[in-house]
Amino acid sequence: MTQPLHGLRLVVSGFELEQQEHRGIAVFTKGLLRALKAAGAEIWLLTEFQPSTQDLAIARVPKAVETRVTTSRVLEKLNSGDDTEDEKSSIIKLLNQLPLSRKILGLSKILKKEGRKLKSSLFPRRLISNRKLKIIPKAEFINSPYKRCERLSYIEYIDGLICARNCYLDSFNLAKSKRSQPLLIDLRGFDGLITTSPLNIKPLNTELFAQTIHDLIPLDYQRTKDHLPSFTQRLNTANQASKIFVSNDAKSNYEHSFVGEKRILSPSQCVVTQSPSLEFPGDSLDWEARTQQIKILSNNQKQYSLAPCSYFLFNSSVVPHKNLLFALNAFMESGLEHKNIALCITGKLQKDDYSKLVGHVAANHESVIFTGYVDEATKRKLYLNALALLSPSLIEGFGIPVLDAACLGLSTIASPLGSHREIQAMNDFSDHVLLCSTLISSDWASAMRLITLKHEQVVATLSPQDQIKKINQLRAERIKRYRHHKMLIDQTFQRTVCDLLISGGATDE
Repeated sequence: MTQPLHGLRLVVSGFELEQQEHRGIAVFTKGLLRALKAAGAEIWLLTEFQPSTQDLAIARVPKAVETRVTTSRVLEKLNSGDDTEDEKSSIIKLLNQLPLSRKILGLSKILKKEGRKLKSSLFPRRLISNRKLKIIPKAEFINSPYKRCERLSYIEYIDGLICARNCYLDSFNLAKSKRSQPLLIDLRGFDGLITTSPLNIKPLNTELFAQTIHDLIPLDYQRTKDHLPSFTQRLNTANQASKIFVSNDAKSNYEHSFVGEKRILSPSQCVVTQSPSLEFPGDSLDWEARTQQIKILSNNQKQYSLAPCSYFLFNSSVVPHKNLLFALNAFMESGLEHKNIALCITGKLQKDDYSKLVGHVAANHESVIFTGYVDEATKRKLYLNALALLSPSLIEGFGIPVLDAACLGLSTIASPLGSHREIQAMNDFSDHVLLCSTLISSDWASAMRLITLKHEQVVATLSPQDQIKKINQLRAERIKRYRHHKMLIDQTFQRTVCDLLISGGATDE
């Protein structure tokens, strides 16, 4: 197999992998790491997690021990998504056993974290020198137990970590300032930086610089929490780099606002279809294709048993632009809950008015199941056994849930967005993706009833034993189909990104 990127040492941003929930862009990041590694590049992940080692210095432990412990602390933070510092002293551990002191220490921990944010807000760094970077080569975690954590499965694709304390926090605060300059990071010794979302960061002493653009949602939809001037500055910084767009829709939206007569788009750019997010293990045809029920724990700790093809799936964050409230109302209108059809929602309810309204509408409906954020194995099973996927988003950069469903051959009702149209136009996906306007909920209710009716007609004439065989056959076909389409998409993704990096992407330093 050819390795067109052999010999290149590339740094990839790990900001999305630091979040507590791994959603769309985290999936893109993992796919990019895998593609670059397969193409022969040496991959280093840039993280702002750089835990304090003051306790180790005081204890005067050997340098090798300090490096080993530091590595485990960074990996723990990447695994938990928690950037707070834990005190390690014996006194602190003793005080943590006392209720009152534990509350005080908890408050102190919060204040310390907020103090760090305030310091960065008032005095954000403009430059991170090369000597300030903590370089952790793969040899330091080759035998680490964290390699066996599902959340950190991407470790196999990286050759090391580059720790730059608060680099993303400082870059966001710089983007909010009047000067709006990017954070400069001296990456001498490496060939390039690839960010997996628009970041207000610019590398020094590298030949390659590429930024990924997913969407312009904060500019078009005001019910997001993004700081608009900061987001705009991040997109401006991306204009100085080669660009990876996740859809033609994202590309055209970006060019409409950020590429005018005086702004000439870099000649190095590409549009990619990112890798689907599900991973079916080698024995899934023997095991998962034959599992009769899914045991799932809701976020209120109630256990449910979901039979195959007995529920619609909503796999997105509970935020306004994902339009869950619309899907809920359409499901209620369909009347399918009276036929023991459920709506399974994997998004986590937030502490905001929108989530409160969603919870209020769903209250007293046993057919609506909130699982919260689920692990990859549970998500895979939910997709494999769903009756259909619902994706009524008002705006998207791409739409990974729709891509996952289309690769499976799972019926999908989706909003008619540009990116959803692009997915529908791929391969035979139009046979499985139904684009339906979100202006009238009854249209979605009718589509849900139609999908349910078609399934009922298929199994109605079958004996219970034949029904089981039919479901097993359906799941086996979905798994085989998914693997096939994932392979094709991954190959195209890798080739496209390699062409971009080979063609250029030089910084102007």
